[in-house]
Amino acid sequence: MNTRIKGQIEGWKFIQNLAFDVLKMLPDEQLDFTVGKNMGTLGEQFRHIIRVRTQYTEAIENNKVADTIEKIDPNVARSKTKLLKLWEMANQRLLSVLENTDSEALEKKIIDWTHWGIESMNIHGHLNALMDHENLHNGQLIVYLRTMDLKFPKSWKSWGL
Repeated sequence: MNTRIKGQIEGWKFIQNLAFDVLKMLPDEQLDFTVGKNMGTLGEQFRHIIRVRTQYTEAIENNKVADTIEKIDPNVARSKTKLLKLWEMANQRLLSVLENTDSEALEKKIIDWTHWGIESMNIHGHLNALMDHENLHNGQLIVYLRTMDLKFPKSWKSWGL
């Protein structure tokens, strides 16, 4: 893995740790909370982040964005323990794919994005889009936590929260 991709991974780790720290502080009972119509439960937010992270990883493996091959049981959204385990597995898989792919091959990788309405993206754009997606959910988590009147984990201090 080259320096640029390592830097992107460090940025992604910071971003994903924000949501992970929120998940770690919640009891199962709070995973059923929703802020309104079409927003899903808090647990469903975490399940979605895991599913899409898996989708990004599979796209790196297969050079094409598609529906996830590895499905996640919807009931997982009600269990902090199961969500934490899946979160860590999804992280390990992404890092393993990046670490075990030749640096030159990663640099040349073009991923077909037609599934999401874009022709293609190189590995850097793909990783940036993953970070953007996860940060979008961090913004949504702010709404959930503020609505629930919960204190933010220490990691969110860098965001002034």
